[in-house]
Amino acid sequence: MIAIVLALAASIGWGCSDFLGGLRTRSLPVRAVAGGMFAGGLLTAVAAVVMRGSGYPGSGFLLASVIAGVSSLVAVSSLYKALAIGSMSIVAPINAAYPIVPVIYGLAQGERPSALQLAGMALVVGGVVVASYIRESGGTGRSADHPDGAVPTGDHLALVPAPDIGVGLAPPPSHDAAARPPRMFASLVLAVVATLASGCVLTALSSAAETDPYWGLIVVRAVALAGMLVVVAVTRGGTGVRPAHVPLLLGIGALDTVATGLFAVATTYGYLSVVSVIAALFPLGTMALAWLVLGERLRSYQYTGVATALTGVALVALG
Repeated sequence: MIAIVLALAASIGWGCSDFLGGLRTRSLPVRAVAGGMFAGGLLTAVAAVVMRGSGYPGSGFLLASVIAGVSSLVAVSSLYKALAIGSMSIVAPINAAYPIVPVIYGLAQGERPSALQLAGMALVVGGVVVASYIRESGGTGRSADHPDGAVPTGDHLALVPAPDIGVGLAPPPSHDAAARPPRMFASLVLAVVATLASGCVLTALSSAAETDPYWGLIVVRAVALAGMLVVVAVTRGGTGVRPAHVPLLLGIGALDTVATGLFAVATTYGYLSVVSVIAALFPLGTMALAWLVLGERLRSYQYTGVATALTGVALVALG
């Protein structure tokens, strides 16, 4: 039960941080929000280690943490490129299926959830996929409810789900991009890459947490931040961040990292396969905030998806 509670708390934290990050990305370049979030996350992870007073636990967690950091960069860059060139209604549900990777890994490692829990996990994943689906009008790649191309479904309010990832390297779709015909095959490939990479983030992070989840987060955030700085240096585009933006960006990164830490700790109390699926509920939190704060509407089938996912959580808890 502790693992489920921690995973639910992680999903709430991710949902809130993604909502705030999505709002900020509407006025700042993605690289600025991503860099600020990664920096805030790194500072938060360092502060957590200092407050715990724990010494360096050895190098056993390093490889898994580096893999998680690199995977997060691959995931977000592939995800946002897929959004930019393809159909959001196809990309978002594909990416919502990322828990499949840690579930398969957990089962291969000998985890054996009960039949009731397996049924609940299937309902959670299916419900999130349905809730994340956005029907688009015509062939323009624009949402019927959001003709400017901003779709509220997951990570980033341009928004598609992606765990622990925060924000992407490639920009959300622009008006011009939305007007172009979708490049379906390329976007499908990129969406699959993003999904697999997102699953690798959770899987590698759980391995690092076996040694020390807090030191693991330091490495994950440091690798992601270093990768972002390389992108900024290579593109020579700068960040576009003013001093007034810094506190909020760091705060978003702190919230995202606290949620990620809760997930990492949850994997030490329960099965990775179960924890990763429960934590995958975070897009529902983002969508709820978009509804409450921005007045964005959900469609009837999305409410059905939400109800299905929550029913799955109940089954997992009962199992």
